[in-house]
Amino acid sequence: MVFVLADDFSGAAEIGGIGHRYGLRAEIQLGLDLNTTADLVVLDTGTRSLNEGEAIGRILDTGIALKRWNRPFHLFKKIDSVMRGHLIPELNALQDCLAFNRILLMPANPGRDRKIIDGEYFINGVRLNETVFAKDPDFPVTSSKIGERINSHTATLKHAHVAPYDSLPPRSIITGDIESKIDLKNYAAEAQQNDLCCGAAEFFESFLENLGFLPQPKSSSGSQLNKSEFTLIINGSSVKNKNESDGFDRLGVPQLTLPGNFKSPETQLREDETIGWFQKVLSALRTRKVAVVTIDHPVQHNKILSEKFLKYFVDLLAYITQNIAEDKIHFCLTGGETASAMIRHYSTGKLFVRQEIAPGVVSLVRNNDVDQQSCFTVKPGSYAWPATLIERFST
Repeated sequence: MVFVLADDFSGAAEIGGIGHRYGLRAEIQLGLDLNTTADLVVLDTGTRSLNEGEAIGRILDTGIALKRWNRPFHLFKKIDSVMRGHLIPELNALQDCLAFNRILLMPANPGRDRKIIDGEYFINGVRLNETVFAKDPDFPVTSSKIGERINSHTATLKHAHVAPYDSLPPRSIITGDIESKIDLKNYAAEAQQNDLCCGAAEFFESFLENLGFLPQPKSSSGSQLNKSEFTLIINGSSVKNKNESDGFDRLGVPQLTLPGNFKSPETQLREDETIGWFQKVLSALRTRKVAVVTIDHPVQHNKILSEKFLKYFVDLLAYITQNIAEDKIHFCLTGGETASAMIRHYSTGKLFVRQEIAPGVVSLVRNNDVDQQSCFTVKPGSYAWPATLIERFST
């Protein structure tokens, strides 16, 4: 079987969707459960939203459990494609537990024009530290140079950066230039039994192909989703997509922004403001069958404020499902922390991949045997909802 550690929920769902596409029975775990018959288990460790010490502790606990697990498996570490999160501390913790010979760290997604060229990371030809990720509230990108990103923390293994077709050194964290999917396939083919492959979606595809799995025809990749009566789209990501908002406007989809002026973490909405917003969202859902809720406040480096926004969303879901049956609503969630908070409000165990709508856009259900049930579709904040999906929601 294949076991994947992901540091946030949308990343875990993305990996589950890829596994589903490659014909694997995929489950997303919200807490470690090694009693499973799945072909692919993706554990959402949730470490990106923790502080560094907490993240290290959680990875150590997971690594120890995996070391004691009496079952053969292939391990992959899913990371953010632009390397946000507690990357090196988490890899150090895994190295302490499992003693890899090498760690092949390949974060780029060249199919999305996220490339590493001569040791520098580019998105659509722009250096990473000159993109929107420079303003990330939790992990702002200050350099496009891979070596500087890796060496900002002390790694247990030394770092080596290579070009395609270079020999890979022993006992290293190895990064490489990545300009095409072929580069990723070549790096994956070099992985040996005691190496850890670590990267984003496209490196995971190469990892699976190196194990002998192939993408399956659409008709054989699993059941399709029935259209729900209502669709609630929740955008809690700090990375906004202007084209997506414009698309909602063209289709006449109501977009309801959390009210208030949150200039400081102490700001609170009055109870009547909160209930009034909930009622507006409910009214929009009942009238148009679809609504978008979002946060339109300046990005701030403040965890207290982020948690407050998440609580408003969780309370909104509780209010909506008191008035509309939960199994009649398709919840569409943007952003890893948002998705995790919403889904953990309803479930603490496992979710099962029902459909990969598009790369990174994955639909999940809580019961692998029942078709008529509430559905969650999840995507990372930097990805857009597919236009065809939005049009389907709005008709």
